[in-house]
Amino acid sequence: MKNINLELLTRYNIQPYSGPYGLAPQLSMGAERKMRKVCQSIEEAINNSGLQDGMTISFHHSFRGGDKVVNLVMQVIADMGFKGLTLASSSLSDVHAPLVEHIKNGVVRKIYTSGMRGELAEEISRGLMEEPVHIHSHGGRVHLVESGEVSIDVAFLGVSTSDEFGNANAVSGKAKCGSLGYAQIDAQYANYTVLLTEELVAFPNQPASIAQDNVDAIVKVESVGDASKIGGGATRMTSNPRELLIARKAAEVIENSGYFYDGFSMQTGSGGASLAVTRFLEEKMIANDITASFALGGITSTMVDLHEKGLIKTLLDVQSFDASAAESMARNSAHIEISATNFGCVPHTLYFHNRINIVLCY
Repeated sequence: MKNINLELLTRYNIQPYSGPYGLAPQLSMGAERKMRKVCQSIEEAINNSGLQDGMTISFHHSFRGGDKVVNLVMQVIADMGFKGLTLASSSLSDVHAPLVEHIKNGVVRKIYTSGMRGELAEEISRGLMEEPVHIHSHGGRVHLVESGEVSIDVAFLGVSTSDEFGNANAVSGKAKCGSLGYAQIDAQYANYTVLLTEELVAFPNQPASIAQDNVDAIVKVESVGDASKIGGGATRMTSNPRELLIARKAAEVIENSGYFYDGFSMQTGSGGASLAVTRFLEEKMIANDITASFALGGITSTMVDLHEKGLIKTLLDVQSFDASAAESMARNSAHIEISATNFGCVPHTLYFHNRINIVLCY
């Protein structure tokens, strides 16, 4: 053996070769190494996350009225004794009524959200919380998170499938809610991201709405949500004569606005009258031989129908509003998932600098 200069070894902290796994013993673990992100329980994932009292946790709302993740995780957090948390869910629905007790018990101290419904909203309106709820738009939430005004410590995101590294989506598996455009922001900016999935599938799980490099832990649970309920409530086709009259008039305004030409772009809401506007526009598009370049936003079955008839070239989907939209994203290559960041930017940076906005008043 050649002489070794001990002074140089000490100065540069040079270590003798000790085999291929000497400095990275985890590489010799084979199958265990591949599953190192997978936790056996939500409690384990929370412990690994470093969650502490007073921190901020987040959720997405793509399962809408069928969501099971918020209540499931919040009950575990309450049982573990956490207090004074800030809840930054992109939206809250009737199904999240159990949060009332978590607020009363001091588990949740502060809320940021785009809106809430049902018992939770009623109780907060009666003065349940000491701190006012921060209500923001979906685009406003992106700004709050990106600017650091809302700093997410731990994000809990429900997905229908994930592989062992954290490549996840909601267009495969049983609980298909479609686009995870809101969840993508949380995964990107949270200090620690936990995926809750119904199915662990083989690597690589594609398409990856959420990529593995934005995921820290994965927990397999029995159910993340009832996908059949994502189209409930506001996303209904109307038969109300008044709503139909409003929708028909709105379509006539669009037709005569000067912006109704081949290659125009559009966005309509999910309410009954808004859905009817899309139906009335279909008739006018066919009559005038007009095709839309793209439709943007929360995508509904009515938008999917126009896309598959060739009347809308591309669907840019930040949130799938019903099962038809979720299934379309899986089969139509021009039905494209976008993040909430892109959703907020597209109107301002692409085609919407000249546009017409119509508010439907009942």
